[in-house]
Amino acid sequence: MDRVNTIEKSTVQKVVRKRSPYMHKGNCGRVLIVAGGAGMTGAACFASRAAMRSGSGLVYLCTPKGNYPVVQTLAPEVICVDWTEAQERLIGKRGEWQYDAIAFGPGMGDSANTRRMLKSVLLAYEGPVVLDADGLNVLAANDELREFARGFRGELILTPHVGEAKRLLREEPMDPAMSREDMVSALVRRYGCIALLKGAGTLVARCPSGRDNGAIEVWCNTTGNPGMATAGSGDVLTGVIASLCGQGLSPWDAAKAGVYLHGLAGDFACSEKGEYGLIASDIVEALPYAFQDIINSNY
Repeated sequence: MDRVNTIEKSTVQKVVRKRSPYMHKGNCGRVLIVAGGAGMTGAACFASRAAMRSGSGLVYLCTPKGNYPVVQTLAPEVICVDWTEAQERLIGKRGEWQYDAIAFGPGMGDSANTRRMLKSVLLAYEGPVVLDADGLNVLAANDELREFARGFRGELILTPHVGEAKRLLREEPMDPAMSREDMVSALVRRYGCIALLKGAGTLVARCPSGRDNGAIEVWCNTTGNPGMATAGSGDVLTGVIASLCGQGLSPWDAAKAGVYLHGLAGDFACSEKGEYGLIASDIVEALPYAFQDIINSNY
């Protein structure tokens, strides 16, 4: 790692552009979000609504059937599917199209069922996967899943905060004084992935050469505020990045643009609600204005 680059508005303007007037929903990405356990419907709704507000044409939410009534009330645009249907789609048994991107983990719990579902995704899918929350927790705790993650044929995006990152790196020699830049770089090397390290100045890193011994490229986000330290904010970010992947951005561009737009939406919401009153729903509702700010600045 030679230096840390900064994610600015100009960075995002290069990849988030005005749409063609001939677009239809099938052109805008089919995203699968696997999220939400019993009593954790909110995480599933935040991620799903964020994906819709970020421009996805179709968002499929795989969540327990007991969550369906809540989801269909809070996010009627989202299509609820059970795991059997989602899994059959992953392995090509459900028609001619496959999901363009997958987000996995928010609010799922760390049960054996979560582990089995993540194993299926890592073995059957070859597109971009955004892994967050309980998806990260089961990955950190399971040797088999960690090996599947390293051998994943698609592009894996890990989105931990510092505590989750330490669990993911529990087998690595950890200096107590390790910097955030060194921590996110260690994640890239350990899992062969794109890695985020959430927090003030969220970091996004990758190894451009794709080799374990290559130089690590690290970028630091420039948007966001302390009001975003609130339950559900990370679920929103997961939905944004998955949506951008599904719309055709490279996972690397989606990760950088996603953290910037998420932070910008938080800044717009903060200007209206203030830091203390800001909640995740406010970030979701501000996402269209963040995207519009980028689009309008291009012209």
